[in-house]
Amino acid sequence: MIAEFKGVYAGAWRYALACPLLFAVPAIAELIQHAIEIRIGMYDTIAGLKAAETSGARLGWGLVKTLSITLAGFWVARFLLLPDGAAAARWFDPVAVRLYFWVMLWGLAQTALSLWGGDALRAAGLGAYAVGGAIALGLATFILNIMLAPWIVAAALGNPDLGFVRSLRLVGWSVWWGLLFCIATILVPMVLHYALAVPAIGASPAVLWAIMAVDALLVGCLAAIIAATNVAIARRAVENSDAILVARSAAR
Repeated sequence: MIAEFKGVYAGAWRYALACPLLFAVPAIAELIQHAIEIRIGMYDTIAGLKAAETSGARLGWGLVKTLSITLAGFWVARFLLLPDGAAAARWFDPVAVRLYFWVMLWGLAQTALSLWGGDALRAAGLGAYAVGGAIALGLATFILNIMLAPWIVAAALGNPDLGFVRSLRLVGWSVWWGLLFCIATILVPMVLHYALAVPAIGASPAVLWAIMAVDALLVGCLAAIIAATNVAIARRAVENSDAILVARSAAR
């Protein structure tokens, strides 16, 4: 696991250096979300922070930000696994785009459920289950996404042979390795991401924007790390099977 851990961070770093414009996409999306949050007074006070959590503008842009992070998974997988990494990441592959569309849709559905699922339960008179439902949904999708890593990575590479169901079978009980590995790779940057909200509350405009810029850069790094983690999990899943991640037509 140590070798894979180092590989994730090394791969994310190489991607950031080789593809700075692609790397910047989720960072810019995060910075725009912060601009929305500052405009609605999210960081003015703790009360403002709580009130802004349900802001329609913030939640709506949250969908866009999530899509940008999912899209980073497409670019990073192609960069790490295809010949001519940076060129492959930037190259428009119609087969890969068509396959990855379903990955984007999957990510969009999860985000919509997490953002508005609680409101739907409350509207249905099941508000008492909103918190428990959100926790259960978060855990379930976290584990399921680990099991779907081969599908996600293969789709980015234009390989139609590793579908949704086959991905689940390939990962199987090694999902527990993937769970521990995923926590190990993303825990520190994720904690830092949320912790930066603390000094932002009540800060002067200059300090606040500096914190938001650092956080946006951190989200760009986190997107690359998550994507490289998926690649490592997918590689391990196919290691002792007859499955391949890279379609023969792409491994030219």
